[in-house]
Amino acid sequence: MNFSKEIISTIDQKDIFKIALTNDNNFSISFFNYGGYIHSILIPNLNNNLNEDVVLGYNNFEGYLKDSSYFNCIVGRVCGRIGNSHFFLNDKEYKLFSNLGPDHMHGGQYGFNKKIWDIVDIQKNAEQISCSLNYLSPHMEEGYPGNLYCNVIYLLNNKNEFIIKFQAKGDEDTIVNLTNHNYWNFHGHNDNYQNVLEHMIRLSCSSYLETSKELIPTGEIKNILDKKIDFRKLKNITEEILAEGGNNLCYEVDSYDGSIKDIAEIYSIKTHIGMQLSSDQPGLQFYTGNFMDDSYQGKNYRTYGYQYGICLEPEIFPDAINHPKFKSPVLRLGDTYSSTIIMTLRNDF
Repeated sequence: MNFSKEIISTIDQKDIFKIALTNDNNFSISFFNYGGYIHSILIPNLNNNLNEDVVLGYNNFEGYLKDSSYFNCIVGRVCGRIGNSHFFLNDKEYKLFSNLGPDHMHGGQYGFNKKIWDIVDIQKNAEQISCSLNYLSPHMEEGYPGNLYCNVIYLLNNKNEFIIKFQAKGDEDTIVNLTNHNYWNFHGHNDNYQNVLEHMIRLSCSSYLETSKELIPTGEIKNILDKKIDFRKLKNITEEILAEGGNNLCYEVDSYDGSIKDIAEIYSIKTHIGMQLSSDQPGLQFYTGNFMDDSYQGKNYRTYGYQYGICLEPEIFPDAINHPKFKSPVLRLGDTYSSTIIMTLRNDF
C-alpha cells in the first residue's frame, strides 16, 4: 500500500492537494481536496498490461475549477433535483438557489463540489489506505438551514474496494443527501476508447420513480414494465438503450432495509474491466451522459462528448423532502447522517 500527497494549487490562501492511493495490486485512485474531485481510477488491464483510467476528467486541475458537469465529485448538501427550489421544514418554508431553471440541482450554485475540503488525516496499514476530508457548510449556504459539519472518507484496500463514507451532523434540523458523481467509462482511455456503448450493466432494481418532463419526481413509484429501462439481468448498452435521450432515472433498490446491499454491476465488453456497486441507500440514479456537452478536452488528449460517461449515484430519492412517501432526507439535531458506497473494482469480467 502506498500514497502520495502534493500541493498543486492555492485558492483563497488555501492549499489544493492532489492525493493518490495505490494498493498492492496496482489499483490506484487520485483525487483533490477541492470538491473531492476524483481525477483518476487506474485498473490494470490483464489483456495488454496497461493501466486503464476508467473515469472521465480533465488533463489539468483548472478543468475542474470550470467543470459544470460534476465529473467525479462530492455532491451536496442535497444531490439531484428539488422542485421549484423550495421545501418546508418544521412549518417554515426555505427557498434554495435555483440553478436549473426554477429548480435546485446538486446543491445549488456553489455546491460541495466547489468547496475546499480540509484534509484531516491519511491513515495507512498493511491492507488499506484512507483519507479523511472535512467541510463546514455554514447556516443558510445555498438556502439550507443550520451549520452542517461534514466528513467524507476515501478508502482503497487490497480487496480492490474503493469505499466512500459520508457523515454529517447539524446544529439544527436540516436536510442532507450526499453522493458521489463518478462518470465511468470502463473502455478506458487507451485503444478501446469510445462512448458508453458495449457496456454490460445490471441493476438490483424492480421499480423506478416516475418524473415530470423536467425530471422532478411526481411522488409515484412504478414497477418496471418497459424493457428499455429494465436492467435486472445483465444487459448490453446498445444504440437502442441510448436512443431518445438515453437513461436518466432514479431506481428504487430492491428489498431496501438500510443495510449495505449489492445494487449494481457494470463492465466493458472490450476490456473486461468494471465494478460491482454496493450501498446502504434506497435509490440509485442511472444516467447515461445525456446532458453532456458535445466536446470536452479530456485526459490523455481524448475528446469526450455526448453519452461518453455513465453515472451510478446511490442516494435518497431526489426531491424527497417534498414527497411524504419517500424516505426522508431530514437530519434532526443530535442525529448523524451516514451513507456508504462500496465500488469493488475488477479486471476479470
